[in-house]
Amino acid sequence: MKAAKKSQYVAAVDLGAESGRVVLCRWDGAEGTLTEVHRFPNTPHHEGGHLVWDPEHLWQEIRQGLSRAASQAGGDIASVAVDGWGVDYVLVDRSGDILGRAYCYRDARNLPQMERAYSLLPRQRIYEITGIQFLPFNTIYQLMAHVAEFPDEWARAAFWLNLPEYFQYRLSGVAAAEYTEASTTQLLDVHTRSWSQELAPAVGLGLEKFPPLVEPGTRLGKVRGAVAQEVGLPAAEVIAPACHDTGSAVAGIPFSPEQLAFISSGTWSLVGTVLLEPVVSEQGLELNYTNEGGVAGSVRFLKNVIGLWLLQECLREWKAQGMQLTAADLARQCADISASGPAFDADETAFLAPGNMVARINAALEAQGFPKEERPVELAAIIFRSLARRYAQVLKEIQSLTGKSLARVAIVGGGVRNQTLNRLTGELTGLEVLRGPSEATAAGNVAVQIGTLENATSLSDIRAISAKLQLAGS
Repeated sequence: MKAAKKSQYVAAVDLGAESGRVVLCRWDGAEGTLTEVHRFPNTPHHEGGHLVWDPEHLWQEIRQGLSRAASQAGGDIASVAVDGWGVDYVLVDRSGDILGRAYCYRDARNLPQMERAYSLLPRQRIYEITGIQFLPFNTIYQLMAHVAEFPDEWARAAFWLNLPEYFQYRLSGVAAAEYTEASTTQLLDVHTRSWSQELAPAVGLGLEKFPPLVEPGTRLGKVRGAVAQEVGLPAAEVIAPACHDTGSAVAGIPFSPEQLAFISSGTWSLVGTVLLEPVVSEQGLELNYTNEGGVAGSVRFLKNVIGLWLLQECLREWKAQGMQLTAADLARQCADISASGPAFDADETAFLAPGNMVARINAALEAQGFPKEERPVELAAIIFRSLARRYAQVLKEIQSLTGKSLARVAIVGGGVRNQTLNRLTGELTGLEVLRGPSEATAAGNVAVQIGTLENATSLSDIRAISAKLQLAGS
């Protein structure tokens, strides 16, 4: 009789721009159970005239979460991996310390550098090289802004890393840029899958400070001594997952990619489909679509749509006014709204910055000829309707740009619980809505780790592992 396979544990650190979490997975070779062992807030703050993150706070929370995971697993964790949002970075000196600040992508410093980049290399050429959508917070413009304001910090930097890669560096001692995360920087050549030899020098960024690229599933080495001892992980490896959180979320979708679109629904909505080759065309440039890296050599062809950030910011305002409201309550209260009615363009750059969101939405409504709306339930309904309309427009464009026929859309992330938004999405897109996991990012992170440990690293392998993962208690 064949002995039962011993269970093993892996830990996923998932960093979001609103909150972070550490998830422990118990995997027995046939199925896995995901348990959230630590959750913590993450908000930027103003410092020196800029909006910045606190990496040391995040590092402290990561260590605390890994300690809890190690305790629950009896110290027997095989691997750990970190994913997070894209584009934001830190400069690191030769001693491994951060130089300067870790700027938030919502900081106002980036837009002038975006315009400056076009004067150094034509916009069309940048897109031909990278296949990446033009957003003012892409890492290329952030680094240009850093060099312009603090050239001495750039001169003293040994290398730069995007944030999830930085925390993997803190864990392993290995500085490496993971492919899916690197693809969001708009500094990667989409055709050669390497740092662009043309683009970086053209905008004044020396390639000698660019970290080496690795693929999802790369083993970076053991958790280094002092950290391993502190958190109780004496034998754990650090594995690079799809470090970009959407890359992990898409890897965590358990459905066949045939005729499938996805919406990773949270603070941002990432609306797209999985391809095997990039689509870089004049129409893609005109409509500002992006070819981001995926697991196993795949491409996430998508568009960033401002997501539930709109409601999150309104909720902050209403809370300051003494209203006790939640997104879930508002979604329930407007569950029967029609797909027709007042709406606004949900992708205006005016919505990027925090603060005064109710007033900005009302200005957008008035621009469309609709009256102002101050009532929370009614305004939430307008937000959901506006987002669903934008999803429908984007998915129609994706079919035109890629030639891929879409019949279904998988919704993953926190927005999967918003039945009102999901119903409107189905009605307005005409596609079958499939509810994926709310913790798809953690599931994809875990699936890449397990695939690496078991030498099962194809796209179908990762998807099959994802399908065998479930949240504890579900």
